Amino acid sequence: MKLSLYIAMMISVLALGCATGGGGDSVSETVDRGGSMTITDESGFEKNVGPAEIAYRSAQQFLAAGNYDEAIAQLRSAVAIKPTYLEAWSELGKTYTKIKDFESGVGAFEKALELSPGNEALIASIGYNYLYLENYDKAEEYYNMLLAEDSMNYDGNVHLGFIYQKREDIDKAIEYYEKALVSKPQDAQTIGTLANLYEQKGDDARKLEYMKRAIEAAPDNFKFQTQLASMYFKEKKYEEAIPLYENLTANFPDRASYYQFLGFSLSQTDRKAEAPAILEKAIELGSNDAFTYAILAKTYNEIGQHSNAIRTAQNGLQAGGQEAFLYYQWGEALSKLKEFDDAIAKFEKVVSYRDPQWTDAAVKQIDRQEKLKKREEALREQGALE
Repeated sequence: MKLSLYIAMMISVLALGCATGGGGDSVSETVDRGGSMTITDESGFEKNVGPAEIAYRSAQQFLAAGNYDEAIAQLRSAVAIKPTYLEAWSELGKTYTKIKDFESGVGAFEKALELSPGNEALIASIGYNYLYLENYDKAEEYYNMLLAEDSMNYDGNVHLGFIYQKREDIDKAIEYYEKALVSKPQDAQTIGTLANLYEQKGDDARKLEYMKRAIEAAPDNFKFQTQLASMYFKEKKYEEAIPLYENLTANFPDRASYYQFLGFSLSQTDRKAEAPAILEKAIELGSNDAFTYAILAKTYNEIGQHSNAIRTAQNGLQAGGQEAFLYYQWGEALSKLKEFDDAIAKFEKVVSYRDPQWTDAAVKQIDRQEKLKKREEALREQGALE
């Protein structure tokens, strides 16, 4: 009696799904006493399906509606009725994985694997679930099953690379990731991961090689562009960094940090005249740290805009930090404007901070300002006599 009620419920659910366009088969009007039903497929052929198949089809309807609890219940009914139902076990494993019940997912996939030994998709799925359970030993066991059949299997190699990366065995991780790339040479994520692993090894040449490859494989991946630009910047390869930062500012016009790095890079090349507008934009967007002001003041001095250098130094001092750097640029600007006494006062201020980067230069500047002052006075006297 219970089985008959169950079958009736399954027929009702399936019929509802078909009536609303949920499936490609149509349901007949009669059900035999054994609980099976006759359906007509899309080609017009009739076929009988039993209670397990009815439950499986019902589960598919629930899956399409996003009702995973009911789908699981129907799939479990299907495998209870028909323990050898491979498709139902596999679908049950997939559904458990979707709801992140990885232990149950492993159990369902292992049942499916018993019915289909050596099935690579099932082996990979079990390994995947063990990864999420952080049971790396079991995951490794299953991914090695894939490699036993095909040493270049992508899933096996890329996931073993991930496992060894988690274990902080960089050399083994690199070995497996590089084998994965043989199967999928344009796999940008794996290429980018290899670049980061080579960075950890301190192999800058290979790091750069793989990051370039990552961008070639995924030209619209701005994370990779940011990483490569950062690599160039740290290595002071500003000419290479500039086009990347120009592209990043074009795509992220509100990102202050990109303007900051672009402006600094420009300031270190023969395009330094373009740097102030970019650095001013970085400050406008919120990158108002003292270092940005200091670089901007220095650049203004280098392109002969000394009044702007003084204004920038003053604003930077209000932001706080980099005082020695900022006072030095202020003194430089005053010197160029021939305000030597004020310049000396600013360089003396630099000395008071005892900054290892700027103190010696400031002491020399004080002596230089005294000489420039005397020379200027001599010139004025000579002009007055003439």
